[in-house]
Amino acid sequence: MNRAARTLYVDALDALLKGRIAEIAVARDWELLREVARLAQQDAPLELASTDPALYETWRAAVTKYHLKGWTHMTPERVDAVRQRATTHHQRASTVA
Repeated sequence: MNRAARTLYVDALDALLKGRIAEIAVARDWELLREVARLAQQDAPLELASTDPALYETWRAAVTKYHLKGWTHMTPERVDAVRQRATTHHQRASTVA
């Protein structure tokens, strides 16, 4: 699925803030999962603390929950590796059948 960059960013931020990471992983929405992982890894932009303090605090809390729920190792690079492995496994299974 190819989303526009802005749509992907908004969807990923919404998923991160609502704690929907597991739902995205189960759906194997690799593109969205990678963006959520990127947002969590980069953390909330510091300039938000002065421009939108409520969003900054919410984003920081969501990143903390992301780590506390065990998603720390789900980095963008890790998502790419899992995606590649899943794709390779699917290709092998379809050639055997």
